[in-house]
Formats: sequence, C-alpha cells, structure tokens
Amino acid sequence: MNIINRELSWLSFNERVLQEALDPIVPLTERMRFLGIYSNNMDEFYRVRVANLKRLEHLKKQKIDGFNGNAEQLYQEIRKVVMKQQKQFENAFILIKDDFEKENIFMLNESKVSNKQSIIIKDYFNENLKHVIFPIILEKKNNFPRLRDYAIYLAVKIVESKNKIRFALIQIPSEYSRFFVLNEENRIDFILIDDIIRLQLKEIFSIFNPIEIMAYTFKFTRDAELDIDDDLSLSFFDKIEKSLKQRKKGDPVRFVFDSKMPSDLLKFLIKSLGINSTNNKIPGGRYHNFKDFMSFPDFNIKKFRYQPEPKQAHPLFLSEKSHIDIIFEQDVLLHFPYQKFDHVVDLLREAALDPKVKDIKINIYRIAKNS
Repeated sequence: MNIINRELSWLSFNERVLQEALDPIVPLTERMRFLGIYSNNMDEFYRVRVANLKRLEHLKKQKIDGFNGNAEQLYQEIRKVVMKQQKQFENAFILIKDDFEKENIFMLNESKVSNKQSIIIKDYFNENLKHVIFPIILEKKNNFPRLRDYAIYLAVKIVESKNKIRFALIQIPSEYSRFFVLNEENRIDFILIDDIIRLQLKEIFSIFNPIEIMAYTFKFTRDAELDIDDDLSLSFFDKIEKSLKQRKKGDPVRFVFDSKMPSDLLKFLIKSLGINSTNNKIPGGRYHNFKDFMSFPDFNIKKFRYQPEPKQAHPLFLSEKSHIDIIFEQDVLLHFPYQKFDHVVDLLREAALDPKVKDIKINIYRIAKNS
C-alpha cells in the first residue's frame, strides 16, 4: 500500500492555496488574501506539525509513515519544499503588486513617499502609533526579551559612528490596520505600518544621533504543542492551564527573516534567540506575517472582490414544521456559506424554548470574529 506522508501532503495542499494567488482570473484583493491564508496556514503548520516532528528527532532510527527516512530527514525535506514555496510566494506578491499598479494602485515604502505624503504619514504616526511603540535596546550583557509568537518585529541597526553600533527591537503594533491608504488624484497609494515606522526611525532613536539607521522584519514561531503531565494532585483544568503557560516558552521551530538583513545583526539574533538548527532558519522577503493580508483592503472597488452570493434556504426548512421534528425524521446537512446560517439559530431558539430539551451541546470550530 502506497502511503503519502502527512506533512508533505499538507504542504502540497497549501501550495494549491498559493496557486489561487497566482491565478490572474481571481480578483486582485482576493489574490492578496490568498497569500494571507497561505501564510496563516504555514504558521499553524510549524507551530503544531513541525514542532511535533522535532520532538521525534531524537529517535534517529525510527522511520516516519509515508516517508523513507527518519524525523530529521523528513524535516530537511520539509525545509526544501518550504524554501521552494517561499520563492513562489515572493513571486506571487510581486506579480499582484504589478497588477495593482496597472489599476493605478501603488504600494509605497519609506523611500517612495512624497513630501506631502510624508507629512500625512508623520501625523498618523504621532496620533496613533507613537504611543504604542516601545523600542528595546539590545545589549549583549542583558537577557534577551521573550518574544511573542504571533508578533512581527523590526530588528534595527543603529550606526552612531564607525566604531559604535547598537541593535534594537520594535514590535509592530497589532492594534491598528497593517495598511494605511493615501488617496491621491487619479491614483491610490498605500503603505504598510512596517514602513511607516521605518520612516520615523531617526525620530524614534534621536537620542543616539544616528548617522545611519536601518530596520529589517522577522518573525518567530514557537512549539505550540500542549504537554499534559501526570501530576495526580492537579485537576485536568489545572494541567491545561499549566501546559498553556509552558507553551509560551516553547522551543523555537522557525525563524523567518529578511534575507537582506546584515550578517552581524542576523548572527546576533540567531544566537540570542537560541536558533541552533539550519532547518529553523527561513530567509524571506522584506515583509512577514502575511496573515494580516487576509484583511487586505478592496479600496471600495467591486471588481477586486468576489461579490457575495445570496444565501439559499435548505428545502427541508422551508415549511413551518418544527426543526427538531425534521431532524428526528432524517439527517440534515447544511453547506456554509452557501446556505443560511439562520437555520442553526432557529434550531437553537426552538431547543431553548422546548421543555422536553434537557441540554444543548454544540461543537464550535473556527467561528468568525463577529459571530
């Protein structure tokens, strides 16, 4: 029986998500959002599946299902596939930006803004971002700060003189949209928060009077597996709570960084973060945490989005007959988002009022933010 390895099969699935971003038939904003979905999926893959694989690495001789090799060899194969997909991802991002430019929509960085835009951006920074940015100066003699798993960071290199260089960290705030739109005459410009902060670096670190200052994004992924111990003195909920606290200190499983980051800054981060395996290091582009692109703006242009289809009622629920009675007669399968979720709400409302109902139990998985 030919068995396909689970992890490699999953990477093939996620590559199909990436192919949607490369498809010119797909509306432009939707293509950007597919990049976000791909990135979010990859984060989860590393937090859980790759983390679990790393735990098996010490079993050198144990073969992995569907793969002719052990955990370490599979880990190396995963890295090859991920690096190949990373290039496809960066290519897709460039192509989508080019297609937006054909529509007179331009993505700016800190070096491309006009003087007028620079003033608007600085006002936005001072009014919204300045009070939520807390730079951390990194000293070799001090303990490195514990980094958040879901965050993105700017690693900053501050050159004070030929012989004096400092490193610093800035966590990019998540309280605000990643995208700041600037409407210009006959065109639309937008800039990422990352580049807004880059534009203000000399002001942020003015105390050092830098002659040169540069910043590079990186992200850090930790092992998200839960270890439930056998301590009989603790309740199950206490064990879960303890495990969740330990998960925040999980081992590093991925370090994604701007491939243009200077070697001295990169080496400092790798050493400080305890990245001891080549397989953990993924060089990438200028921007990371593309999961934020799942909320990429459509600039109020309809053709950039799939237009919502009207929700259909399930034929079995068109009558005034009790939903509970219908379900007792036969199983009902609802397809979302194509059919109305109102049917579920109506069922719950009916169950809540029915005196014969003793309990309502429901499994909820990945509901929307506004549910």
